[in-house]
Amino acid sequence: MQATRTINKIRYGRKSGPMTAYIYQENLSELNPFVLWDHFDANGIKEETGLDYHGHSGIEAFSYPVTGTLHHMDSCGCSVTMQTGDLQIMTTGKGIVHKDTMQPLGGRAESFALWTALPAGEREMADASSQYIGTGSLPLVEEMDTTTKVLIGEYKQAKSPLSSSIPVTYLDIMIAPYGGWYWEPDERLVSGFVYMRSGSVYIGANQLYPQQMGILNPSKLPIHIKTSQKGARLFLILGEPLNQPMLSSGSSVHSNPENLHQGSDTISALMANHPVHLADPS
Repeated sequence: MQATRTINKIRYGRKSGPMTAYIYQENLSELNPFVLWDHFDANGIKEETGLDYHGHSGIEAFSYPVTGTLHHMDSCGCSVTMQTGDLQIMTTGKGIVHKDTMQPLGGRAESFALWTALPAGEREMADASSQYIGTGSLPLVEEMDTTTKVLIGEYKQAKSPLSSSIPVTYLDIMIAPYGGWYWEPDERLVSGFVYMRSGSVYIGANQLYPQQMGILNPSKLPIHIKTSQKGARLFLILGEPLNQPMLSSGSSVHSNPENLHQGSDTISALMANHPVHLADPS
């Protein structure tokens, strides 16, 4: 039997209110190039919830609402209302200020946030930008036991219309009971993890359950995911590691102290001009 990737570690996350974080500053390099994976899940709410204007730099942020509506506004002039299953990418570069709020559906608001570091050099300190796409334009690959939605990257000749600044594949996968999912990814994508949204799966000798992150051993090997009596919905996220330092302020990540300081200055200037550049539409 051909060897496949295995799980190196299982994380349970750190919960704070409706947000559970799975990547922390003290082990930022462990999942290089990924520097944040947050699961926001608020139940029993009737009103809009989220964060007011705040800033980031040096990262690329992927926002994916799975229950409810996400309203995004930023200093690039992007103002978009994302429905369930839509995807938005915010490339922060030298600095951006934004506001994200969620409107619940049936009393629940749920979304996922993924960040990668930006490669050192021009792209790390480029002008900020935003991309957005509706769920109907993201490819679905339907196989015997599985359905795979390609958010970013490519899976079996199906390619996302959106592009990322570094090689990344981000898949939303559903597997039927007693099913299997098998893939040989691009050999550059050696770093990554699996996150369980529902059900249960086996990867090698490890079994994963909901709200667990399974960190994959860095490898070029194929990936084989199996279910038993329960089906599953999960995310598989893979990327090419960046060969650079990663310095974090919590809200920003850069390859050197000078860029981190410059990003902070850009964010402060954008916040100071908030009434002019980021006023909510009337």
